[in-house]
Amino acid sequence: MAENENFSKDNNTENILTENTELTENTENTASAENTQTEAKADKHLITLHLSHKNGSKTLHLKKGHLIAASVAALLVLGGGAYAGVSYLQTQNHLTNSQQQLAEMEKENRKLTQRTEMLENENEEYTQHINEIQMKTEELENKMTELENTKQSLAEEINNMSGSTTSTTTTESTEDASAVSNDTASAETDLSTACLSILENGNTSQSGEKTFTTIVTTSYNKAASLSAQLDKMNVMLDLTGASFVDVATNVTETLAQYSNVPMGYPVEDYVMSTEFNPDGDPTISDGRVHKGVDLSTRSQIVPISATAAGTVVEATYHDDYGYYVKIDHGNGFTTLYAHNSENLVEVGDTVKKGDVIAMTGSTGMSTGVHCHYEIQLNGIYQNPKDYE
Repeated sequence: MAENENFSKDNNTENILTENTELTENTENTASAENTQTEAKADKHLITLHLSHKNGSKTLHLKKGHLIAASVAALLVLGGGAYAGVSYLQTQNHLTNSQQQLAEMEKENRKLTQRTEMLENENEEYTQHINEIQMKTEELENKMTELENTKQSLAEEINNMSGSTTSTTTTESTEDASAVSNDTASAETDLSTACLSILENGNTSQSGEKTFTTIVTTSYNKAASLSAQLDKMNVMLDLTGASFVDVATNVTETLAQYSNVPMGYPVEDYVMSTEFNPDGDPTISDGRVHKGVDLSTRSQIVPISATAAGTVVEATYHDDYGYYVKIDHGNGFTTLYAHNSENLVEVGDTVKKGDVIAMTGSTGMSTGVHCHYEIQLNGIYQNPKDYE
């Protein structure tokens, strides 16, 4: 019985061993199957990653598609970065170029602004030049008109002299008066010829052609150049005017020598001791009636000159006037020179302005050396001061 039990135990043991063996084989088969399956799966994955952590491990399998996708993504990222970099550089270059262009435009704008200001200043100066030119032109025209009028006036006066005759109110005989008239007409003819010659010579000397520098025709310098030329013309016209004044002065002096209108006083260095007082105004000089002026020469005997051209009609002695000379100048004018120490002309003599006719003295009713000077126009006494 005991043997049966042992035999039974042995059988059980064998059965157990057999089962263990089968289990082991099954396990090995299972493991082999799993390994085979794993290998098969491994063949499907390109990369397998085993990640370990506290709670266990995790396996990541990367397939070829994943790798290709990752590669494409990486290429896209790299390509996008490169494109972005290139775009950035291009944008930076464009920005730099734009800044440079903006700086150049601002510089050009400043230049244009400066040019505009310069043009405005030039325009103001141009306007001023134009105004000055207009004023100078008017001034030149006025001067030329004045000179031309003066020339015509002198020519007319000379021509009038050549045709005029000096009227005389002498008490001489007809033959003497005729001789004096002929002499006077001859003298006036010679005078007219001489004056016209002086005027023509003076005009000829200034009528030569004047050459001027060609005026610049640039837009800006035009006005300034014209102004400068007008300045030159103004100076030349002043010189011409001065020269013409000299000529006119010579003509005037020549005319004055033959003029029949009394001008100035008969003595040079004098003191007016008694003024003209035909009505006996007590507020004038000594208040007595005085139909001329007394010209004191301070006790000096000096020459007495005719104040206008004419003919001597009286040269004698008078109780009141002493030695005196009376000249008829024609056109109603007569002059009288009294209290002379001596008379140097005779009745009938023809005199010019400035000719010496007597010497100062104190003859007649006189209290000192002087010249009593009278002017009459058509018999009416005139104030000599009005003919200075």
